[in-house]
Amino acid sequence: MAASHPAPHPGPLPQAGRGGVAGKAELRARLRQARSKVSSAEAEEAARAVADRALALTLQKLETPAPVALYAPLPGELDSFPLLAALARIGYLTLLPVAGEKATPLTFRQWRPGAPLVAGRFGLREPSASAPEMRPEILFLPLLGFDAEGARLGFGGGYYDATLDRLRAKGLTAAIGLGFSCQQAEKIPSESHDQKLDFVITEKGLFDFTDPSCVFSSSAT
Repeated sequence: MAASHPAPHPGPLPQAGRGGVAGKAELRARLRQARSKVSSAEAEEAARAVADRALALTLQKLETPAPVALYAPLPGELDSFPLLAALARIGYLTLLPVAGEKATPLTFRQWRPGAPLVAGRFGLREPSASAPEMRPEILFLPLLGFDAEGARLGFGGGYYDATLDRLRAKGLTAAIGLGFSCQQAEKIPSESHDQKLDFVITEKGLFDFTDPSCVFSSSAT
């Protein structure tokens, strides 16, 4: 039987009428609506497809197992746990974020499937305070939207922009957004502090923003 994927959409959502903060707020509402149309079955299938592509990319970027950060998904976000489980099975140190004050860098603590999670800020699930803190070599992050230039739209807390700024200064190998194809926008309004992504992986393929021509691949690896 052919794999099911989220229903096709007419293409990237057109740019919001306004720029800056107002434009982002308008686009967030539209992207949430688009994402809400993904069924549970489609979301599960998408998570598996994304995990396959993301695992292949990780093996390409890191020759030996190293710390890799993912995220505990909020409702509606693409589930990163199939990828996390696959990485943990082959020896990667899998990390989840811990949030502090708004617009400050996230910290990352080790977490493996089956370990406890505790309630953090904004309903986030986080590793316990006793879990070892580590710096990731690769960061997989959630998104509300993205565009063909690698711009990312989140929820506006500024956590990942601050985090990427710090990690890139310390030699982060790659920042990789995970999401559904319906979350692609024509243009994400950008501000000076916004950090762009190196890659985005959806159920339909992989966007490589490290290539000047922005290569898109729909192959599984």
